Amino acid sequence: MVKTLLSIFISLALLVGAAVFETFYVGAQFDKFGDALEALEIKVRDESATRGDAEAVRELWETEKKNLHSVIPHNDISYIDYWMGEAVSYIETKNFDDALSKIEVLITICEQIPQTYSVSFENIL
Repeated sequence: MVKTLLSIFISLALLVGAAVFETFYVGAQFDKFGDALEALEIKVRDESATRGDAEAVRELWETEKKNLHSVIPHNDISYIDYWMGEAVSYIETKNFDDALSKIEVLITICEQIPQTYSVSFENIL
């Protein structure tokens, strides 16, 4: 009986620890990517962004998403890939209005995805 209770409490502690780690890890990854997007947004608003700037942000995303595949679904990742590809394309063609709309969507996604995987009452039920 004591071993069973101890096993249950240890399992519960491991699950809670993993959930808290996932929350902070996903949040930190998207904070970093969101900061890069906000810097790119400023350049797009000034119409001084280049393809190199956009590619640097995309490269950051490529490195971040390799680690995120283990904690978030592929659909969320491919959704960001899609919007990022369009933003890069619009920046390359100097279509800054459309690029700005894509970047704003990406910034919103970076705020929403970590909330989806956070430890909260809404996500538990």
